[in-house]
Amino acid sequence: MSLADTPRILLVGGAASELCLAGGLARKLKADIRFARDGEAALADVRLYGCDLILVEVTHDVAAIVRLLRAENFGVPIVACGVGAPGELTVAAVRAGARDYVPLPPSRDLIEAVIAEDSNDCAGRSADVDRLVGHKMDEVERAMILETLQRCNGNRTVASQLLGISVRTMRNKLRAFIGEGLAVPPAA
Repeated sequence: MSLADTPRILLVGGAASELCLAGGLARKLKADIRFARDGEAALADVRLYGCDLILVEVTHDVAAIVRLLRAENFGVPIVACGVGAPGELTVAAVRAGARDYVPLPPSRDLIEAVIAEDSNDCAGRSADVDRLVGHKMDEVERAMILETLQRCNGNRTVASQLLGISVRTMRNKLRAFIGEGLAVPPAA
């Protein structure tokens, strides 16, 4: 496995916890593991080193971590984890933006599956970028806007925020797409 293929995983929580055990298992699976004590430290780490996956103890403020990362346009997947966490904490973490919840203590198979899923996501993103090379900017922009809108279930406000454009610009572009005969997801 090359350095480029090594998943970079950031663990957010107490260093002397079950999360540490998960990190040890991931390290044995050839992942690059780093620790951060809270959301601010996690953001600083991602700025410096980048990251492919973040595992956060569910008792931390997952929503705050998601907000910090999104505010700087970091699209790093977050997985909440914990030992015997109450259902309302796990649901809140997923609703806040965590991709999933992993119970601790972890099994090697579970950590392997999380790493494999992350590696597949990274490979998919690379293939997506490769597909764009050679296309005109207006084609790429159109595809990006429509795909983002689709993923936001037609919510123009959320899609425009994710893309960093105004809602007015979004509406104008969608009006032009409709004029070109393109299918545009219905407004939410």
